[in-house]
Amino acid sequence: MIYRKLQSGKQVGIDKRIDKSGVFYWYSYAVQKVDDYYVVYECEIAEDNMAMEEYEYENVNKYLSVEEVEKSFPSRYGIKFSDIGSLKGQYIFNPYFYC
Repeated sequence: MIYRKLQSGKQVGIDKRIDKSGVFYWYSYAVQKVDDYYVVYECEIAEDNMAMEEYEYENVNKYLSVEEVEKSFPSRYGIKFSDIGSLKGQYIFNPYFYC
């Protein structure tokens, strides 16, 4: 199902709140197909830094196939590629900003 949504140009991903020794972070991962590329966005930010948009890290990569995206999935915090899904009208990132 993820593959079908990606092929149709929908953004799929996951946002997850993470507790790291009493400090809460938000981890985000999303992917969207734009033209012939799959643009992957991944970031992590402490809740206390969200207003200032001071990310721990923010990565963007482009791939030529969904298989490459799945192979490169980072598997952080117990999240598997099969856990990402529809964002129901929300977006994690604007892929056109990175094309």
